[in-house]
Amino acid sequence: MIKIDNFIRLFEGAVRDSWDRPALTDFRKSTITYRELAERIEMLDLVWKRAGLRHGAKIAINTRPCALGASVFYAAVCKGYVAVQLYNAFTPADTQRLVAHSDSRILYTEKRLFDAMDFAAMPQLLCVIDCMTGAVLASREGVGELYAAGPAMLAEAFPAGMQPSDFRVADPDLDDVCAILYTSGSTGNPKGVMLTYRNFTANVQGIRPGFPFYKWENYLSLLPHAHSFGLTCDVVIPLTLGMHVTVLGLPPVPVTVHEAMMEVQPRIFYGVPLVFVKYAEYVLGPDIHHPEGREQELHDKLMAAMGGKMEVLVTGGSAIPAEVESLLVDKLKVPFVTGYGLTELAPIVSYGKVGRYIPKSCGQYLPEIMDLRVDSPDPEMVAGELYVKGDVVFKGYYKNPEATAAVLSDGWFRTGDIGTVDRQGNVFLLGRSKNMILSESGENVYPEEIEVILNGLPYVAESIVLQREHRIVALIVPQMDALDRAGIGADGLDAIMRQNIVALNNKLPAYSAVNEFELRFEPFAKTPKGSIRRFMYK
Repeated sequence: MIKIDNFIRLFEGAVRDSWDRPALTDFRKSTITYRELAERIEMLDLVWKRAGLRHGAKIAINTRPCALGASVFYAAVCKGYVAVQLYNAFTPADTQRLVAHSDSRILYTEKRLFDAMDFAAMPQLLCVIDCMTGAVLASREGVGELYAAGPAMLAEAFPAGMQPSDFRVADPDLDDVCAILYTSGSTGNPKGVMLTYRNFTANVQGIRPGFPFYKWENYLSLLPHAHSFGLTCDVVIPLTLGMHVTVLGLPPVPVTVHEAMMEVQPRIFYGVPLVFVKYAEYVLGPDIHHPEGREQELHDKLMAAMGGKMEVLVTGGSAIPAEVESLLVDKLKVPFVTGYGLTELAPIVSYGKVGRYIPKSCGQYLPEIMDLRVDSPDPEMVAGELYVKGDVVFKGYYKNPEATAAVLSDGWFRTGDIGTVDRQGNVFLLGRSKNMILSESGENVYPEEIEVILNGLPYVAESIVLQREHRIVALIVPQMDALDRAGIGADGLDAIMRQNIVALNNKLPAYSAVNEFELRFEPFAKTPKGSIRRFMYK
């Protein structure tokens, strides 16, 4: 049950209370204050209204994490529009298709991406803006000129300059859609997750008390903002508290993360498991594998390398290796917790508590904002599919009633994940029936979509795409009869499959590229209805 104000009301209060304080920084680049953020939001609203946009109009954001992207998100949701978040690593063709599918009227992207798109094929778009420079890349109906006139329009609206009391957000219903997040790009059946003000507000209520989000302090954003984890934890929550958010905006390689940590000195480190592992290895070197007798020394060294104020490391999205879990929690005593969530829940289901780590657990679910049940005769001992109901559950997939009906029934959302829940509400995941792979940089990779493309390439009978040691591998069963008829031997088969992988990767975003392949000469084991028994292949 929602017990706090709409999150945009919290943001309104934070803006007024933090007027001359720093709001957003692009790492090692520029900073804007909450006053400048408010002015940007008001100016965009003036431009969009003058362009004829009404409440509910879609604003697409297709850029790497950056201060302008975060500003545009808050401008959209605060003024009653809908922010459409698109991974900047989607291929330009996929992005173009999703921009059209979402009915977006304005697109914020990067010039390098837009150069590979066809503006004429997106007739509903009024304007395209470069998120790196703010330049107009293309426009229709004079909207580009409106953007150029934005500062003058703001000055006319506030001749004495904006004051804190001048910043006002819209008054939407909690159940109005405010954001659409696409879970993938390469599909003929797009799933645009419609999230409401209620969903984000419930997440603010559920997450904020469990972590050291402190008013006016520094926060380091490392996650993709097109992912619900990054959007909620790195953008929505800290800016409702007047925090100063520094957006890394670069690949989270250890040397860059270390520089940012030492400069920003954050209290929270949200990241995917691989980022933590690589960072610990970077800081501790070979000692990470032989900590015996030096645990306190290595603990102090690792924590100092996070800026000196770190209170908690939080991960989610994929299982962390048991040996890493044991090292960080048991030996080095790092304040480490795990969580579990899905895009359709914006994203929270559960999270752990510092000092009460339970191995293999994703923490406790949050009964004040959701109900959770396991489709099992014994939810503690017998794994079953997890279902969630409550304030966090999304409204449906945009323009996709069939996909919506497949996962929503009587308010219950089918997570597609298999697990158990103990009497204390701790969630234990045994597997992901959705088969999602989490890339090294935090993007979701959906094997089925890669397989559809791969299976259409020459001499491929069937395939499975999986992850091994952080690499994406394709297991391929070739069409042996066709190869025999063509007189193609082993050497020719290997060459063809290598060409297939090159052709496949040219059709995929870089983060989901297949790194290697392995040939299998027996058909994959199937279920009675013909589905591949994936769990048999590692």
